[in-house]
Amino acid sequence: MPRSRRTRREVRRRERRSSREPLGHEAPGAALRGPPLSITCACGQKAKLRYGAVWSCERCGLTWDTGRIPRGEYERIRRLQLRFRLLPVALGLGVVAAAAFFTLSGNAGAIFLLLPIALLAWFTFLRGPYRRRYRAMIARRQSWTLRPEGLSKSPEAPKPR
Repeated sequence: MPRSRRTRREVRRRERRSSREPLGHEAPGAALRGPPLSITCACGQKAKLRYGAVWSCERCGLTWDTGRIPRGEYERIRRLQLRFRLLPVALGLGVVAAAAFFTLSGNAGAIFLLLPIALLAWFTFLRGPYRRRYRAMIARRQSWTLRPEGLSKSPEAPKPR
């Protein structure tokens, strides 16, 4: 009897977890798998797909394959995205390390100054220029013009933005 009760609890817990709405603007795992690719069909239908995914338009039935994008070029964009995620993570780890140091040295009151100063520095001085630089680097990257499957057998060459 206790075993089945635990199983029911686990099932309820999983149902609650799966019904939660994800926070943020990214799909889970986007940091490691790379950014989604935006596809716009000739009929106006839009979709965001992972690299290598195949999508069929519901309106007109055309099929789009993101695997036709050169893998190396997509990997460069993914590496760029990962590189630009490192500074915020490093800053956060530095703040946590400093907070641990202050706590272990018996000066826990300094944490109440450290955290607001770190947040103020990030949001006031670092975040804006960092985002502008990231967006400029992404804008300089290539975009690709894909053709629907069946219309052209040759992969398209990337065209610069």
